[in-house]
Amino acid sequence: MADELYIQEIEEQAALYALGALTGEEATQFKLRLDAHCRLCEAEVRECEAVVMALPLSAGEVAPPPRLRARVLALAESEKRDRETRIGDGTLLRASDTDWYESEVPGVQFRTLHENKTMLVKMAPNTSFPGHEHAYEEQCLVLDGSLTSDGVTAYAGDFTYMPRGSTHAPLHSKDGCLLLVAYS
Repeated sequence: MADELYIQEIEEQAALYALGALTGEEATQFKLRLDAHCRLCEAEVRECEAVVMALPLSAGEVAPPPRLRARVLALAESEKRDRETRIGDGTLLRASDTDWYESEVPGVQFRTLHENKTMLVKMAPNTSFPGHEHAYEEQCLVLDGSLTSDGVTAYAGDFTYMPRGSTHAPLHSKDGCLLLVAYS
C-alpha cells in the first residue's frame, strides 16, 4: 500500500513538474530527485512532457474576439516599435532586444529576429531534434558548432536549403551548435 501511494505521489509530482505547476520548494525537491537519477521520476517526467508537448496539437483553433485580437496586435506592434532601432527604412535588432526561448525539445532554444521568418537556434551538446516536414522553404547557416542529419554533417560556415514539403531525419548536434534559420 505504501509503495502504491509513493508511486502515485511521484506520478502527480511529475505531471505538475512537466506543466511547471509545482511551487518553488516542491519543484526544487523534485528536481533533486531528477538530479539523483531516480529512474521512476525520470520516466514519469519524460512521459508527462510528451503529453504536455502534444496538448496544443489536440485543441482546435479558436479565433479570439475581434476586439481582443486588435488589442493584442496593437500591443505587440507597440512593443516591437519600442525595441527597434531604425536605420533609414530598415531596422537594427540588438542582441538584447529579444529573448531566447526554450523550444518543446529539451536542449533547443530559439530567438526570433524578424517576425517568425528569421531566427537563431541553439542546440546544446548531445541534443537531437526530431525529423520533420518543412511547411516552408528553409535556409540554414551554421554559425558555430556542427549539425548532423541523414549521415551528413554541416559545420560552421556551411549552408543548407530545404524546399517546402521536404523532410529529413532527426538532427543531432554532438558538440552543440548555433544556427541562423530563415523561412520563406
